[in-house]
Amino acid sequence: MKVLTITAILLLNTIFQSSLFPFIRIKGAAPDTLMMIVVSFALQTGSISGAIIGFSGGLIQDIIYGNSLGVYAVIYMLIGFFTGFVQDKIFIDNIFIPSVFTFLGSVLKGLMLMVYMFFLRSGITLGYNMKNLVLPEAIYTVLLTPLIYYWIFLLNRKKFMNRKWHFRRD
Repeated sequence: MKVLTITAILLLNTIFQSSLFPFIRIKGAAPDTLMMIVVSFALQTGSISGAIIGFSGGLIQDIIYGNSLGVYAVIYMLIGFFTGFVQDKIFIDNIFIPSVFTFLGSVLKGLMLMVYMFFLRSGITLGYNMKNLVLPEAIYTVLLTPLIYYWIFLLNRKKFMNRKWHFRRD
């Protein structure tokens, strides 16, 4: 049930990301809801779960939006994996922590995409892209992070999300 729930969240996120969020842009920046979801799950469930959710969500984005398969999958997987390392070292009820990790993840994603574009010889400039693309998106994403984090926090407290499956031998 947990896998189906997370899959449904990722698919609904993709639908909203492509249909609703282009209309709520502020100065060209749209919130990165996948970043919020990956960071929220990684902080609450650990690095392996964060990496799997990041890879799955990134792969969905690569298939639907990207020209190259695997770029976003690797980026979100790394962010989910490294964010999950602090899962048992922080107080997860604090809303400031996921906001900080979401901001750092958004900036890291932007930097990794710029490195990728540099190797494709696209002629990008670091200063312009950081100021006009990466930072506005990161700030917009951070502003919405408490809503998503709280919703996922409540979801992870449900019994079906924490059930360990044991199979009996007869």
